[in-house]
Amino acid sequence: MGVSAFAQVRISVVDHKQKLEGASVVVQSGETSNTFITNEAGVVEIPSTGFPITVTGSYVGYSSQALTISSAGDFSLELTPLTAQLDEVVVTGQFEPQSVSRSVVKVKTISAETIRAKGATRLQDVLNTELNVRFSMDPALGVSTMSMQGLSGQNVKVLIDGIPVIGRQGTSNAVDLNQLNLNSIDRIEIIEGPMSTIYGADALAGVINIITRKPEKEKLTGSVRLHEENIGNEYSFFKEGIHQESVNLGYRGKSFYTLADFGHNYSGGWQGDSTGREKQWHPKRQWIGSGVVGVQRESWNMSYRLDYLNEDLYDPAHFSGNEAIDRHYKTNRFMHQLQGGVTINDKLSYNGAVAYTDYSRETQAIVVNKTTGEETLALSGQELTEYTGITIRGTLQYKINSKLSVQPGYDINLESGSGGRLLAGTNSIQDFAGFLSAEIRPIKSVVIRPGLRVVHNSVYQAPPVLPSLNVKFDLSSRHDLRLSYGRGFRAPSIRELYFYFFDSNHQVEGNPDLEAELSHSFSANWNWRVLSTEKLTYTTTLGGFYNTVDNMITNALRPNSTVYSYFNMDTYKTEGVTFNNNLSVSRLKVTAGFAYTGRYNQLRLEDSSLPEFMWSPEANASIAYEFAKLGLTANVYYKYTGKTPFYQQNFSTTPATIDQAEIEDYHWADVSLQKTFLKRLNVVVGVHNLFDLTRVQSTGISAGGHGSNGNSLASGRSWYTTLVVNL
Repeated sequence: MGVSAFAQVRISVVDHKQKLEGASVVVQSGETSNTFITNEAGVVEIPSTGFPITVTGSYVGYSSQALTISSAGDFSLELTPLTAQLDEVVVTGQFEPQSVSRSVVKVKTISAETIRAKGATRLQDVLNTELNVRFSMDPALGVSTMSMQGLSGQNVKVLIDGIPVIGRQGTSNAVDLNQLNLNSIDRIEIIEGPMSTIYGADALAGVINIITRKPEKEKLTGSVRLHEENIGNEYSFFKEGIHQESVNLGYRGKSFYTLADFGHNYSGGWQGDSTGREKQWHPKRQWIGSGVVGVQRESWNMSYRLDYLNEDLYDPAHFSGNEAIDRHYKTNRFMHQLQGGVTINDKLSYNGAVAYTDYSRETQAIVVNKTTGEETLALSGQELTEYTGITIRGTLQYKINSKLSVQPGYDINLESGSGGRLLAGTNSIQDFAGFLSAEIRPIKSVVIRPGLRVVHNSVYQAPPVLPSLNVKFDLSSRHDLRLSYGRGFRAPSIRELYFYFFDSNHQVEGNPDLEAELSHSFSANWNWRVLSTEKLTYTTTLGGFYNTVDNMITNALRPNSTVYSYFNMDTYKTEGVTFNNNLSVSRLKVTAGFAYTGRYNQLRLEDSSLPEFMWSPEANASIAYEFAKLGLTANVYYKYTGKTPFYQQNFSTTPATIDQAEIEDYHWADVSLQKTFLKRLNVVVGVHNLFDLTRVQSTGISAGGHGSNGNSLASGRSWYTTLVVNL
């Protein structure tokens, strides 16, 4: 509705975070009633009329609000989300912050309250009961790797406030999620499916965006957190088990804010099946922290953020004679971010960011004297790998009118790596991209978002154009449908391009002629708000996806050679369905879901009689109940991961055969109780890994024709206590 200079009453409909476009405003004057719909600014203007009048604002998921007006002027209706409402405001992949229900792309959010309720000590603890997300652990290196929608974690873009994270193989490749700071997280936003048009390389399977906390109230705030947990049957003060301590302090004034947190995380490792000095899970110590300072004015904002990680993974060895050679794997990462935005007018705004990351991973070999305990550096076995990354990114949002908005942007990523097992000298990649997205509303119930990204890369052959298309249909006030297509890609990592390692047992080198992996991805999600009242909400979502990946990078022998290298040679596909349900009634919240994912059988190219896809189910559920009289909240998180079948070649027979194998199924559960004392002390007690898992067995055959032991998952059941004191 356009602005009228003669309007007598101007009504703004808002909640505490955003303007509510499309809200209904009913105007009652005597026996006459008229309905108006708010524009993109959340405003309606009511023509000249007699007074008094009663205006009632309403919006799906919010309590209605009424106001009696007896004179002309500007008025505001602030609506309150229903007590059982599960909607949240998200920013990942959006033109501007908006609610989950209004987002054109499907976004899953995990709040800080959920992280706290899970008693999480690492990001894997937060994500491991999510559908379509699976983890495996490398006890030797302490690295946690994940997959999403059946695609490897190298295809998942990991971001902190929209900035890519650098791991031990470069940007977003093999990022160890357990090296990220849980203390600074406000929420986690997850988008499954390719987001390469907006976020570039490695967003082929999806995006995990960690949104950090900022102080909200105009005052000084702070807290201290202590966490104690056993590992398997091992626990003692300072040495065995898990011990975490952290402190944070923040202040917000009218336009200035600052927040800092610092933490110490220690894991004593786990003996498991190992003997003597060796451990199945190695001890690990982390010093971790972050700080932010920012200015937020009415029309502009700017902030600087620093994230720091120092990690030492210790690998003790058996004594051989009087000496043992222990190893320390040390990681240091500084991540600097400068972000800002300016609102030029009601239609035009700009957001930009510049980030610099300095990452190093050092291997130290230490000779330990059994008699004296003296430690000295070994003559060999020392190694240092270093990466630096620069990201320069910006987007311009322009609302042409109520039916059309555009978002042009630029994205520059400069990365270099040296040392370790990389080729001598500095190895670098420069990536330059421009993108354009639009949001089109041809009618009130349809939103169309096309996108296009153009890429130039200094090293690998990048796709010339990356298109995407997302469409959201509001079928009714309770039903909406999202359809998505995206062209995704994964860039070769610096390791895959420039790896070089030759010794008596290994001959491996990178391939600088690699091309990017390319994908076509399709998804559909139907959401039904079955019930939505002040006391009860129930929503159900049915979704499906299909991914096909070409030019998959594979490690293989070079023709007529004994040297292994990387090649673009394989095709891979995944497809699946998901079914999620959310129920909130009074003090009870329940979620339950099911997923069925098919992974491509690559050996079908050699034997067409084999099935094209191998299918594996998943199911999850969570229950939270508040005992009001006791001030106590109970939480249960559960996930079932079904058997994962696969085919492999068995070279132990002559001739070689293709055999079917499987990774066994397993159950995972976490349980916790929360209670607040004296308004300042929050206590969480609980159990992780209720079913006492350590490994998931596999019937597959490892190299040499021997049975495989499967995947390491955890160190068994553990009990924990977390104390948080709000200062």
